[in-house]
Amino acid sequence: MILTIHLPDDVGQRLRERASRGGQAIENYVLRLIERDAGAIGPARTGDPSMIDGSSLQPGGGAALSDDESEMLLNELAAGPALPHLPAGFARADIYADHD
Repeated sequence: MILTIHLPDDVGQRLRERASRGGQAIENYVLRLIERDAGAIGPARTGDPSMIDGSSLQPGGGAALSDDESEMLLNELAAGPALPHLPAGFARADIYADHD
């Protein structure tokens, strides 16, 4: 199946950045995203062992990940949106301020 899509420039740029962080061509990155989403409908037919759906993994669920799969999931997590930094003076007391 051939599919042509037109993306806004900012979306295309974000996809390119994420693909390059993972060392992939944008076409392969987008295909992986589509296959992962389609995995909810049925298994991917690519035969690519790196194609896993992390949303279906549960602790103790019996789905053992290879080292490569674990690393890929952690890299995807690290490439996610930037999180805010804690203030410089943040301390343990700030966490437990409402506990007596």
